[in-house]
Amino acid sequence: MNLEYLKKRFAEIFYKEKIITTYIKDIKEKRLHLVLPSGKEELINFSSLVCFEEKPTPLNDLNQIIALVKEKNEKREEIKNRFNLEEIWEILVEEVEDIHIKDAAELLLGRIPTEDEIAGFVRKALEDRTYFRLKGPNLLQIISKEEVERLILQRKKELEKLKKLSEGEEFIKALQLKNIESFPQEIIDFWISALKEYVLWETQTPSGRLAYEVLKRLNITEPYKVFNLLVEAKIFNEDENLEILKTHYPTSFSEKELKEAELIVKTEISKEEREDLTHLYTVTVDAEETQDFDDALSFEEKEDKYILYVHIAEVADFLKPGSALWEGALERACTLYLPDGIYPMLPFSLSHEKFSLKKGELKGSLTFKISLDKSYNILSFEPFLSLIEVKERLTYEKVDELLTKDPFWQKIYEIFMHFKKKREEKEFYAVFLPEVQVRVRPDGKIVVKKVEMTPSRHLIAEAMILVNTLAAEFLYQNQIPAIYRSQPKPLEIIENREENLYLKLLQLKYLAKSELRLSPAYHFGLGLEYYTTLTSPIRRFLDLLIQYQLKTFLLKKSPLPEEVIIKLLPELSENLQRATQIQNKRIKYFLLKYLKIYMQDKPLRGLVLEVQNKKAKVYLVDYNVIGEVMGFKGILNPGDEIMVKIEKVNPHLEILRLKIA
Repeated sequence: MNLEYLKKRFAEIFYKEKIITTYIKDIKEKRLHLVLPSGKEELINFSSLVCFEEKPTPLNDLNQIIALVKEKNEKREEIKNRFNLEEIWEILVEEVEDIHIKDAAELLLGRIPTEDEIAGFVRKALEDRTYFRLKGPNLLQIISKEEVERLILQRKKELEKLKKLSEGEEFIKALQLKNIESFPQEIIDFWISALKEYVLWETQTPSGRLAYEVLKRLNITEPYKVFNLLVEAKIFNEDENLEILKTHYPTSFSEKELKEAELIVKTEISKEEREDLTHLYTVTVDAEETQDFDDALSFEEKEDKYILYVHIAEVADFLKPGSALWEGALERACTLYLPDGIYPMLPFSLSHEKFSLKKGELKGSLTFKISLDKSYNILSFEPFLSLIEVKERLTYEKVDELLTKDPFWQKIYEIFMHFKKKREEKEFYAVFLPEVQVRVRPDGKIVVKKVEMTPSRHLIAEAMILVNTLAAEFLYQNQIPAIYRSQPKPLEIIENREENLYLKLLQLKYLAKSELRLSPAYHFGLGLEYYTTLTSPIRRFLDLLIQYQLKTFLLKKSPLPEEVIIKLLPELSENLQRATQIQNKRIKYFLLKYLKIYMQDKPLRGLVLEVQNKKAKVYLVDYNVIGEVMGFKGILNPGDEIMVKIEKVNPHLEILRLKIA
């Protein structure tokens, strides 16, 4: 197009996202020298041109040009609202793909339009953006029916969204003032749910994304601030377990699971093919607060040998693959023992009653009989189904006391420590640190207790390790499909790691994660070639599964085939990881809260782990947690023992800032 042709004409152009009337005073290369309604003169690229008048209007008086431009701009802005775009579009859409702007206006008006009417029409068409788009100066493209339908639907959604965002903004402002009673319940429910989703998953859900857009308007997008807002509104409580909500861990049992549990409670133990061991002196040894007993011990000393019995609560007699309780146990993976409560893998009526090896009650058991010669060499290992009766319920503290004076317990301890020593003579890279137990009492008080590995705890741990490793070898030798536990060799070996705590923690850093496998592999954390777990079927799904496989074999029935185990393994691994994460985070939350409430301004023993640019990671020796010291004076080196105090704690954000005492 010859641009010189445009000189001295009134025209419509795109200017700062609007269409305005201008006068084309001159042409400079491909730029239009324009006079704007404001009186301002500008050079604007030709691509901004929308339409121009047919005839030039030669004018030299700038004041006259400005007055006319301003007058036309106002008139055209008023005229644009007279046009029904849908009416003319419906006529044109089936006939042509594009049309001259003048022709479209003429068709709509039924007469030759004025220049102002043409300009008014194009303003309306391009601002609406539903039925027409600009193809070139003075030329409109007609948008297809399909695209118009899509655009209308999109606009409708956009309008609804804008309305929803405004509603959300008003609701959150009211929530901040604790005054949401005036809102309809459905609006309250929607926005409370959306805010919860944002706290849990941020923008990963549609409602969370909508909440984010509203919160962005109000400048409160930090999830922790939103959490506090919901706490203040009494929607969340201060100690809300967000991790359980985030991961959808099932905290209650379905109706189907509870009905199955009811039937199991009423079902008698199958006494066929069981050996009666009720004559044995059988005991449980657990912590004082334990209520679900899944293992017990018996011991006999003969003239030429010793016999150890490890009895495991028999859950597989009642729970079958495919049942609701079986599938629920798989989903939970294990019982969660949290500082503020227990989420059992099985209903309490089963885990704490029916299956629990309680004192004085006849129970079905999967018993492992280990015969040893007088030098503690294993003569035989025999798993079988039994009936037992626990004669005494002992605590670790009681057994520790008995170990100082009772030859019966001293002999049992000596036997298990023999097997512990044999393990430790192999490639063995376990790191044992005192356990820090965190409990929340009913009155809300947090209690933190450091649990050392006393002789009684070592005894029970070694009893379970021995049974687990002998059972794993039995499963493998008899080609029973199973899942085995293993642990690869550490990424780095720290020499003399038992000499001090710093070297232990350094070794811990390089330990590889344990693995679940379909075939045995060396467990470097235990020093064992075969290992699985089956001693806690009430609390762990893996143990239930292994017990089921072993029991069906003993009864000469068909265990689950390997292809079923293969399909099950990834789900079990993922669910175990989820359960471990929930447990670890909950313990850390209450541990940090304890430090915040009870240990502020008190000196704490610290061990420097890492130092980088005046920033040090410090391990709190008595609490098994790591904090940071920042901007310290002087020199700190890894391995240094120092005294620190708390500077800042945020349990929900897992922040622990320390300062040198």
